Amino acid sequence: MGEVVEISSTAAVMTVEEGTVSGFLDVTVTPEGGGLVRYRDTETWLTIGNLEDVPPALWESSPDLAAAIEAGAGVRDAAGNAVPFEA
Repeated sequence: MGEVVEISSTAAVMTVEEGTVSGFLDVTVTPEGGGLVRYRDTETWLTIGNLEDVPPALWESSPDLAAAIEAGAGVRDAAGNAVPFEA
């Protein structure tokens, strides 16, 4: 597992195992480049996925993944729902 990076603000992320998780999150990247997310101060990592159920994107580094998530943090749809980050 790579470097653990804290997302600087609350975010929503789509996961394979649990659907959307949101709040204060940490991310890391596996040796293969897969993205993982967890609730801050917990030990359970979840795989970042997508609604299309296609293989998730791969990442070069944890900071790159965190920057991508932070870029979309706070985005809401027309109904006011948080739009989760998808890999």
